[in-house]
Amino acid sequence: MKTFGRFLFSFYLWIVVVSVTALISTLILLSFPLAVWDPSRRWAHRLSTLWGILLLQINPFWKLRKVGAEHIRNGKSYVLVANHASLSDIVCLFTLRHQFKWLAKKSLFQIPFLGWSMSAIGYIPLERGKHGSIRTSYQEALDWLGRNVSILIFPEGTRSRSGEMGHFKSGDFSLALESGRPIVPIVLAGTHQVLSKGKTAFGKSGVAYLSILPPIETKGLAIGEEDRLKKRVETLMREELSRRNQMIARAA
Repeated sequence: MKTFGRFLFSFYLWIVVVSVTALISTLILLSFPLAVWDPSRRWAHRLSTLWGILLLQINPFWKLRKVGAEHIRNGKSYVLVANHASLSDIVCLFTLRHQFKWLAKKSLFQIPFLGWSMSAIGYIPLERGKHGSIRTSYQEALDWLGRNVSILIFPEGTRSRSGEMGHFKSGDFSLALESGRPIVPIVLAGTHQVLSKGKTAFGKSGVAYLSILPPIETKGLAIGEEDRLKKRVETLMREELSRRNQMIARAA
């Protein structure tokens, strides 16, 4: 009976998710002409932030706790680096309330409404495995950083099935070195239990954490030091993920 009840609740949540996504995406598409006066498309991104906040409210059994928000300052741009274990990560990251552009896999841009709005906002499609495509995407990301707009990446390249952090790709860190922008590590813990990869049913109740670590300056680092920078960021994020997972386990 519990399984059937969870199925019904997940069915309800998906209806709300799709409905809210279609509504907000339509508003974003309708706002596209405003890009003439708002070339960074900040208003469209704010609508995406509203989308994330609304979706967090529809599941009363899940709570998101955000820590370290003071490490991100408005008016300053960063390379934001986050781990990725669940589709719910995307929703949680919009609570940063900071202007950024996603560097996201190209297939997402083909999803009706969601993908169309991503293109309208100026998010950047990335097709891994194709060198020319990667260079084009990175150049677009560098252009946005040059306009003082942050970039957000998932250095693992894909979602983790286990909830454990995968290995980072060194190339993603070249953005920070080429632009001279600080890296802000962001650790998501507990989101895997909300909606894990390969499943459509929402998980049981609980708490998730979004931890924003202090910025890591890249000025003074030379091009070619991606591996050293990657290892430093990855170590910090793994330690924070382990700490938060232990807190979640104790509270269960």
